[in-house]
Amino acid sequence: MPRFIKRTLAASVLLGLTASCTQEAEPPEAGLLQFVPAETPYVFVTREKLPDGLRDKLGNYYAAQLASQRKIFASVREQIEAEAAGSPESEKVAKGFDILDAILSEFEGHESIEQVRELGLEPAPRSVIYGIGVLPAMRVEISDAAKFNAMLDRVEQKAGVAADRAKAGELEYRRIDMGPVDAVLAVTDQYAIAGALVDSRFDTDLPLLLGQSAPEKTLADNGDIKALTDKYGFVGYGEGFIKVDTLLSIALGKATGRNAEIMKALQPEPVPMSAGCSALTEGVVANMPRMVAGITEAKDERMVARFTWETSPVVAEQLQKLAAPVPGVGQPYDGMMSVGVGVDLPQLRNGIESLLRYVMNNGAECEWVDKDEIQQAIPQLSMVFGPMTAGVKGFNLQLDELTLDPQTMMPTDVKAGLLAAVDDPRGIFAMGAMFNPALAALDVPSDGTFVDLPPEVGIQAPMPNVKVAMKDQSLMLVAGNDSTSVAQSMLDATPTTPAPLMVFDYGIHKLVEKFGGLVEQTAANMEASGDAAMAQEMRTQLESFRMQAQLFDRVRVSVLADKQGLTMDQVMELR
Repeated sequence: MPRFIKRTLAASVLLGLTASCTQEAEPPEAGLLQFVPAETPYVFVTREKLPDGLRDKLGNYYAAQLASQRKIFASVREQIEAEAAGSPESEKVAKGFDILDAILSEFEGHESIEQVRELGLEPAPRSVIYGIGVLPAMRVEISDAAKFNAMLDRVEQKAGVAADRAKAGELEYRRIDMGPVDAVLAVTDQYAIAGALVDSRFDTDLPLLLGQSAPEKTLADNGDIKALTDKYGFVGYGEGFIKVDTLLSIALGKATGRNAEIMKALQPEPVPMSAGCSALTEGVVANMPRMVAGITEAKDERMVARFTWETSPVVAEQLQKLAAPVPGVGQPYDGMMSVGVGVDLPQLRNGIESLLRYVMNNGAECEWVDKDEIQQAIPQLSMVFGPMTAGVKGFNLQLDELTLDPQTMMPTDVKAGLLAAVDDPRGIFAMGAMFNPALAALDVPSDGTFVDLPPEVGIQAPMPNVKVAMKDQSLMLVAGNDSTSVAQSMLDATPTTPAPLMVFDYGIHKLVEKFGGLVEQTAANMEASGDAAMAQEMRTQLESFRMQAQLFDRVRVSVLADKQGLTMDQVMELR
């Protein structure tokens, strides 16, 4: 995708965060989707108002985030402008940053939902972001048109930008020259409207953007969003898709209709890819054509989001074969942090081999493909994923407590456990004994009884009181002076169905409370030693985590394969 389009999409997302939701009645049945062309290559729509309690929580969180972004943005701007210095685009980049800086300056000091409402908007809106062709458009409900327009006036003044004013019928809009395209901003009693239109289609597409003419067919007409919500259980608080195959085709110069005119006007740099490599890439993407995302649960104390990269049935079947059940992975957890992975390595080898053979068989005309190298690489897969690793299914690491020495940053106490799911735990242990004679002298029963690892093994320091056990197809390690509860958790663990490929579960509030002071001290030490830039970056990251900890108690991210493709579920427990 051309750089201009990527920058414009990013700017649209930022503008979407600044828009607001109304206190008026709900939109009609077609709602925001009545403005969206059915052929849009991407869309994300929030059709329903969030429950009041959750809306206030998210509103305050987003307000605090926006209020702090200008400082973070300044350091990013400095880096990007340094990279762009001397280039033909440097002046445009600087002007774009001036506008973004002016927008962010409006949110400084507005750290609550009440303060953001003073700007005529709210940070948790009903909204839609979509494409008129490939170019972005958005429509967001507002609560006070006069206040919002006043903010736009201040942004223009601060940024040194004088947008042209014009009218379409009775609706006034702002037009900002951005080269081959123009940005358009308009405000109605109900909506803030923004989009990018190429000059050659401006008069044709402006009524479409402003809602003064209807698309020939809309997303409300074709039922795509309804089908999406029915299929994935989205609940109206945010859902959408990106057609990866369509965007790739446009980027490769195969656009048609409106998009062909847009790309002609943009005159993007050609993608450096031969016809053979283009065909190969399109073939790969045809098996993973669309990404979808949405909210599946939204309550005062909990939100759940789902992201799925849809694949062909053949690829989905292969992905599902990768999952290996590991006791405990995917089960509820309330400690400090856990990480679990379950992958069938022989199936992973088979999947990589299938992909390599597809590339070899379909990439004969692609200069990137070296058939001889691929043919040599395929047998080596059996060496990488050979008998020594074939029985290893994954692991589950739980870290309940951790205390670090502030001077050395080494652990002084820990409560943690590691379960390795293996077909033959006795054999794996014996293999370790070949490299460490101290293990050979250790008698570990197979009934789950934990045995102390002697210091001679060499892993006691700095970890205190390490024990090992075996049970069924699990090899377990626990560490800490009070590891009884962890040990019992490991022994009682059972696999979940369907088995996830990976789970990352962390109590962000616990982590910030435990290590926030330590990070501050480390940053101070770094600053004292002369590394002020790194110290500031560390403080910025800590501030971001602290903001998250005010909203989130814990977050769990699970990756699994299902009949739709590759799915990531994110469960957010709120404070």
